[in-house]
Amino acid sequence: MKKSGLDCNQSILCDLLFNIGAIKFGSFRLKLHDKHPEAPESPIYCDLRVVQRFPEVSAKAVAVYLRLLVDLKFDLLAGIPIAATPFTASIRDKLNIGMVTPRMEAKTHGTGAKIDGLLDDDKGKTVVLIDDLVTKADSKIEAAEIIRECGLIVNDVVVLIDRNQGGKEQLAQAGLTLHSALGLDKMLLYYLETDQIDEDTYQDTVYQLHLLSQYK
Repeated sequence: MKKSGLDCNQSILCDLLFNIGAIKFGSFRLKLHDKHPEAPESPIYCDLRVVQRFPEVSAKAVAVYLRLLVDLKFDLLAGIPIAATPFTASIRDKLNIGMVTPRMEAKTHGTGAKIDGLLDDDKGKTVVLIDDLVTKADSKIEAAEIIRECGLIVNDVVVLIDRNQGGKEQLAQAGLTLHSALGLDKMLLYYLETDQIDEDTYQDTVYQLHLLSQYK
């Protein structure tokens, strides 16, 4: 059997996410079903929004983000709303670096700003995009386009979980490099190795995810 190969920090995060119910097994619709309603439902759901309810888990997640960010060059953080907003705010406080938020829906009142927190002299600065996970990359690419339209540079996207369903390749086509702490494939192997799921659950989940990955 393949080994997950997770390091200590990755394993701890996997355990914490499982224990708080952020990793759910069942039958779930995803954002990609808006485009492909005929696609099979996902056998697993990564509900990372629940992390904000647990300070110790949030702190561990932020520490993992910081490890991913240490070798990247950037001037500002940009959290993709709303799931990544709590993580991005915590990272901002740890790094003492500015945070901006691209508006995924156009603002029709006030200044009509496309990016909250953006200053006039921020043009030309490099932004790193933060999100909780990636399935398909549509929302990340949309956020990057908004940021680039406002005169900033964005090259990197940082997430906790890559669901291994084509998001990394989609981002690469848009000139964006994905940095992820965990791949769903390795997470599933880890949960099997540690008896948090059984062989039947593992095999069924892998098979169903393979079917789902066919939808672009």
